[in-house]
Amino acid sequence: MKVKALVSFSGTFSMYKGEIKECSDKAILLDLLQAGYIEEIKSERPKKDVKSSESKRNNK
Repeated sequence: MKVKALVSFSGTFSMYKGEIKECSDKAILLDLLQAGYIEEIKSERPKKDVKSSESKRNNK
């Protein structure tokens, strides 16, 4: 799961405030989420680039 640190903390899993990191240890994630130290980053799908010729219909 991709998470963002809301505060700085250290231990077996350490982050600084604002850092975004991947973590797969569910026990650590649950503990940090409950403490309010991290928040989950939702996956955003990249937008598909649209070429200028594709953005408008050609009505000729």
